[in-house]
Amino acid sequence: MKKVSKAVILAAGRGTRFLPYTKACPKEMLPVVDTPSLQLILQEVIDAGIKDVLFIISPDKKMIVKHFSVDKEFEDFLIFNGKHQDAKAIHDIGKMANVKFAYQFVANGSGNAVLLAQEFLAGEPGAILNGDDLVYGDVSVTKQLADVYEKYQKTVIGVQKVQAKAISKYGSVDIAERKDDKTFFINRIVEKPPVTEAPSLYAALGRYIISPDFFDYLKKTPVSKNGELQFTDALNLQAMQKGICAYNFDGTRYDLGDKLGYLKATVEYGLRDKQLGADFAQYLKNLDI
Repeated sequence: MKKVSKAVILAAGRGTRFLPYTKACPKEMLPVVDTPSLQLILQEVIDAGIKDVLFIISPDKKMIVKHFSVDKEFEDFLIFNGKHQDAKAIHDIGKMANVKFAYQFVANGSGNAVLLAQEFLAGEPGAILNGDDLVYGDVSVTKQLADVYEKYQKTVIGVQKVQAKAISKYGSVDIAERKDDKTFFINRIVEKPPVTEAPSLYAALGRYIISPDFFDYLKKTPVSKNGELQFTDALNLQAMQKGICAYNFDGTRYDLGDKLGYLKATVEYGLRDKQLGADFAQYLKNLDI
């Protein structure tokens, strides 16, 4: 039985919905309180017991590489100024995981981004995480999905039920068989369907475990009309030809590719913060605008 010991985080998008910020800075480095959202996503992977991680980024996102690399000069500066705790925190970021980077030089689809991870995964199953999706919860979503993969040895999609008016923004899964209250076998995914054509209100929300043979399906997947190879299309092909799992995961998911989703994450993480939460809650209660 193969276990999940590697993860791939997709962070190569241009972030046009966050212009002008993303003209120079990756949207994945937007802070949620004081921590880049991408670091919080990496922590989810680490909480699942995974240490080998590949970031797929575009060549202009060197800020991500810098953040997750050891910066001895900056550490020495902080120590010299008596900020030993800050120096340790900065040092620990560079040691969080065994991080590697691959570059998607052409914006030719999420499927091509995942294809860059084939050598890294080397015939093993792998967690795939969308860098736009942040999930808060007691148990790492990656851990939840990895447990399902290790039970069934099938590709797993993380899903949650959404409102009918929202399903057209996501991939809707077509349930073939319910294994339990939270685990389904599915036989297709309908991408961004009108509500009247959605097979279910369970939406794919940026967390996946792919089986080692997933790349066989990815390479057989036709490119879309805009010339891009889409990850969801390959998942759909695998679902139709082999069958895959969907798991209704526990946790609160935030769409960080959306301005309102980002604001919700910032407010709610701020309220959970042990040092700032109480004062921030009082501020919000007294706010009159």
